[in-house]
Amino acid sequence: MSDTPPIPRLDTVDPQIGRRAALVEAALIWEAIHRNGVRLAFRPEPEPDVSVVIVARDARHLLALTLYRLCGQQSLAGVGFEVILVDNASSPETCALYPRLDGVTLIENDENTGFGPACNAGAARARGRFILFLNPDVDLMPGALAAMVAAFRDQADVGIVGARLVFPGGFLQESGAGFRDDAALTYPHGRGDPDPLAPEHAVTRDVGYVSGAVLMIERALFEQLGGFDPLFAPAYYEDTDLCLRCHQAGYRVLVQPRATAIHYENATSAKREEVEALLDRNRTRFRDRHRANLFAQGPQPRPGASLDHDPWRLRVLYVDDQVPHLDLGAGLPRANAILNAMAGLGYAVTFFPNYEADAEESQRYRDLDGRIEICHASGDEGFARLIRERRDVYDVLWVSRPHNILFVLQALNAQGLDPRGFARSRVIFDSEALFCLRDFVTEAATGGHAVAADLAWQAEREARRFGLADAVVCVSPAEARVLARYAACNVAVLGHALAPAAASPDFAARSGFVFVGALGREGQPNVDSLDWFFRNVWPLVRAELPQAELTLVGEIADTIRARFIRDGVRITGRVPRTEPYLDAARVFLAPTRFAAGIPHKVHEAVAHGLPCLATPILSEQLGWPEGTGLLARDWRDPDAFASALIRLHEDAALWRSVRDEGLARIRAECDPSVFRAALRGLCEAQTVA
Repeated sequence: MSDTPPIPRLDTVDPQIGRRAALVEAALIWEAIHRNGVRLAFRPEPEPDVSVVIVARDARHLLALTLYRLCGQQSLAGVGFEVILVDNASSPETCALYPRLDGVTLIENDENTGFGPACNAGAARARGRFILFLNPDVDLMPGALAAMVAAFRDQADVGIVGARLVFPGGFLQESGAGFRDDAALTYPHGRGDPDPLAPEHAVTRDVGYVSGAVLMIERALFEQLGGFDPLFAPAYYEDTDLCLRCHQAGYRVLVQPRATAIHYENATSAKREEVEALLDRNRTRFRDRHRANLFAQGPQPRPGASLDHDPWRLRVLYVDDQVPHLDLGAGLPRANAILNAMAGLGYAVTFFPNYEADAEESQRYRDLDGRIEICHASGDEGFARLIRERRDVYDVLWVSRPHNILFVLQALNAQGLDPRGFARSRVIFDSEALFCLRDFVTEAATGGHAVAADLAWQAEREARRFGLADAVVCVSPAEARVLARYAACNVAVLGHALAPAAASPDFAARSGFVFVGALGREGQPNVDSLDWFFRNVWPLVRAELPQAELTLVGEIADTIRARFIRDGVRITGRVPRTEPYLDAARVFLAPTRFAAGIPHKVHEAVAHGLPCLATPILSEQLGWPEGTGLLARDWRDPDAFASALIRLHEDAALWRSVRDEGLARIRAECDPSVFRAALRGLCEAQTVA
C-alpha cells in the first residue's frame, strides 16, 4: 500500500532519461579507467564466502561500471567475495578492459556459449559457499551481498535468494516474481511502479522465482540441481527454470529487499526483436516442462499481486496506532514482539499503522522482521483502499486498542462488510491495556477516591464491540478478569516475550539509576511520575548520594526536557538500543502513579539483570511479591521511596537477591516459546460458527 498518487506503470524496459544518463556515466567510467591508467584491484580472499560469477558479452561500458562498483564495495560488502568473469567471445574493445583487472578469475570463451552454460563454467571454478550470479549491467547497493547471505543463515530451507531490482530511472523493475496460467505466464511483482520504496516492495518473502540478474544460491545446491539447463541457451528462462527446480527439491526462493540493485536490463542484447524471439521460444519450453507442477494445484494469484508465493501461509492483517518499535513504550514493545513472533511462525503479516509510520524504510525495519509488510500511515483512505484491493486475502484480522477497533469496523461497514466477512478465519481484538482501569486508578490517585460504578460503566462502554471478535486478548490476568465480568467475549491473556540476558554486569560494574519511557506529551503517566519524583524524591537521594546520576532514556518533548534538567540528571532522548543503558545502571526507576496493563519496561529491565524500585500499582499489575525483581514503595511516602532507592543502590546482597528472584520470574512468565505457543493458539484455533 503506497501513498504515492496513481501514476501509469512503466511497461517498457527503458526508463528513458534515467537509462541514458546511466549509459553516459558508464562511458565516462570506462574512459577514466583507460585514460588515467586505473586498475580495478580486487582483494584476494583465501576462503571467500561468496563467488560472484559475471558473464560478459560486450556492453563494455556497463561491464566497466559493474566491476568498478563491485571493486569499490569490498569494504562495504559485509562478506568476503571473489570475482569470476566469464567472457562469451566479446569484441576486442570489451576485452581491452581485462588486462586492467587484478584478483579476478578470467575465463575467455572462443564462442558465445550462452548465458546458462557460461554461468555453469564460472560456477565450476567457484570456491565460496554461495554463488552470486550477477549480470554485467548491475550496480549493487552497499551491503547487498551480506543481506543475501543472511537470508540463508536465518532460515535453513532457503535455496535461492534474489534482490529488489530498480531501473536507472528510479522505477521498480521487480521485487521477486510469480506465475499465472495465461499467455504472459510470468509476472514480476511491482514492475514499473514509480515508487520502488513502497511498503509492498520492502518485504522479504517467498516468491515463485527471482531474476538471474542478481541470483544467489548455495554452491552445493547448484551442483545438486545440475546448474542452469542448456536447453534455454543462449538466454532467458534458465533462471526461472532453476528456481522451479529449487522449489521441487524442497527449498524456498526468497526476494531480499535489503539487497537492492540498479539493473540496466537487456544491455547485452543487440536488438529488441531478438530478445522477444528468444523469450517466446523459451517461454514455450518452460511451460511445456513445468505446466503440471505450476498450475495443477488450483487458482493462482492475480497478476501483480504482491503477496507470497506460498498459498498455504497464514495471512494476517494487524492494525495498531503506529509502527511498534521497542523504544516507544505505550504497549508498542508488546506489539513488536507479537509481530516478530508471527513472522517467526511463518505467517505472512501486513501491518497497517493507523496514525504514524517512519518515513524511511530503514527506520521502519530497525527492530521488525523484514518479512513483515509495513504499510504507509494513510488513515481512512489508505485502509479503505487496502480493504478493496485485498478482500478475501487475509485469514486473521488482528486489531489493537478500542479506538482502532472502532475505526476498522466503520471502514468495513462502509464497504458492506463485517469483520468475519473480511477475515477468512479469525478475528482478534487486542485490548492492549484497558483504559477504564487506567482512568479508575488515575482518579483514585489524584482525587483520593474512585467509584466502582464508574469502572463498570466505562468497562462496558469500552468493550461493547468486543463480542464481534473470535477472541479478545488482554495483557494480564487482572484485566482478563475485568473483561470477563463486564463483556460477553472470549478472553485470552498474552503478555510479554522476553528471555533473560545471557550475561549481564554484576553489582560492582554498575552505578546510578535509569528511567526508560516515552516523555513526549504532558499528562502521560511517565511525565506525571517524573514530575512527582523530581519534586519529592530526587533531592533526598542526592543529599545522601551526591555523586548519583539518573539517566532518562526515551523520546522527550523540548518543554519537558527543559523542566527535567538538573544536577545529576542525564537526558539521552530516543536511542536505537536501550541495552547499554540497562547494563550500565544499578537500579531501574519506575515511579508510576497510574497506568494500565503490565509494565514492559520493568520486565525488560529485570530480564537484563537490573533490579527495579517501583510503586505498588506496578508490582500489583505484575503480581510479583516484594523482593522479586523489584522493591515496591508507595509514592505517597517520598521518604520511604527515597530510602528504598538508596538501599537498593548501595546494598550488594539485597541487590543480588532481588535480581536473582526477578530473573527466575522472567524465565517462568515471559518464556518466548510459551508466548509463541499462545499466539499460535489464538491465530490458528478453529472457529466455530
